[in-house]
Amino acid sequence: MDNRYKLIVLATVCAFITINPANAQKEGGTLIVGMDRPMTGFDSSMNPRPEYNRRNAMLPIYEDLFARDKAGKIVPVLGASFKNSQDQKTWTVTLKKGIKFANGEAFNASAYEEHFKRYQSSKAWGFLRGMVGPIKQVVAIDSHTIEFRMLRPFPAFEAILSNPVYPMWANAPKHSVTVGKELNRQPVGTGPYMLSKWTPGVSLTYVKNPHYRNPKIQHLDKIIFKVIKGELPRLNSVKSGAIDVMLTRDGKTANQAKQDPNLQVITELVGGTTTIEFNTSRPPLNDVRVRKALAHAVNRRADLKASNDGFGIPSTDWFGPSSKWYCGGKTGYPEFNPKKAKGLLMAYGKPVKFKMVTMPIKNFIVGAKLHQTFWKRMGVEVDLKVVPPGPAYFRAVRSGQFDAWLVGISEAVDPGLQGQAFYSKNRSNSTKSNFPEVDAALQKAWRSVKDEAARKAAYCNYVSA
Repeated sequence: MDNRYKLIVLATVCAFITINPANAQKEGGTLIVGMDRPMTGFDSSMNPRPEYNRRNAMLPIYEDLFARDKAGKIVPVLGASFKNSQDQKTWTVTLKKGIKFANGEAFNASAYEEHFKRYQSSKAWGFLRGMVGPIKQVVAIDSHTIEFRMLRPFPAFEAILSNPVYPMWANAPKHSVTVGKELNRQPVGTGPYMLSKWTPGVSLTYVKNPHYRNPKIQHLDKIIFKVIKGELPRLNSVKSGAIDVMLTRDGKTANQAKQDPNLQVITELVGGTTTIEFNTSRPPLNDVRVRKALAHAVNRRADLKASNDGFGIPSTDWFGPSSKWYCGGKTGYPEFNPKKAKGLLMAYGKPVKFKMVTMPIKNFIVGAKLHQTFWKRMGVEVDLKVVPPGPAYFRAVRSGQFDAWLVGISEAVDPGLQGQAFYSKNRSNSTKSNFPEVDAALQKAWRSVKDEAARKAAYCNYVSA
């Protein structure tokens, strides 16, 4: 038996679409952005909800330690420099001096020490650690030097330091201690804007941060995020001028907008996937023949057409063609082949029935139902349930209530980060992956800290495994 398909991820790459009136670009004034769901809070220790609306609402307030230019080179933002220790377990970051938070508080290393103490003492830490890596402790060595101490070598941390990973965004430390749980509603970052008003379920208003070090990039006087539920109502709001910009991942909405000559549509193929993951520890999904059959049964191009109006590409790993980590489509992902699917299910010789859960997101629900239909044609019975996103969803997954679930992995930054979820000894291994060849490939990737080519080869190897 070919064991390469011990873990099958059914994936499609999503499109990220921005729509705005072509004549609305000007300096100053107020920009009104339409968002499709209410903001749930800014403190990720209380509210780790991983969805792009929440992250977009945080972006005006916070900044990264480092960023990457168009060529992929790391450039300083809040950090001045960083280095890794010889044993590859300690990352030392030197911060820039003279920066202030929006409340006038000095920006220093204690901000990150306080930030991670709050995280690590919260119920959300198990989830957040999956986004920032195996951090054991964060220590302020002096006023502008931080050490991120890891449980094991973790080369992916360079990507976390230099990408917009929201659990890394720190608040003013004294303010954080003073307001306590109210930090979820009273964020204070170093970014160009600060929260002025929040009307729950209605809107968020941002004004200029008076202490921002580079006023030249504060192009707008005010930003308003306005909640308008539904793709069509938001699109009509752009057309009427009630809002200036809308963000969507719905391909049908983007195609509708492209028909209007007064609108400008900017599309971006993000480096992430929508996946269906399996609990591989119990029947029927503990059998590689069943998992491989389920993959062969799905026409993923039809999935993209139905769920996202054709936007995106069928993916073979977590990274798109524009990423340096892309495996070139050579991971051996099963092609659409109903005949092979039926043959594998016949070889299994037992009825296949399992429970699957998805979030109440349009693309997810359409995709989940389409998979359910493809599998039903093969005689597979799937009980599908919709659970709200956030902690409740991931508790449902980790509790073992379900055998399969949809997960959006948006803008994957490094294979070492996603790989944690499939390492047998990792507590966040929700798929219950326990395959020696996958563990071996991951361990090799983590050891190859300074050899990027070896890391990529190991990554592509564990995806194939």
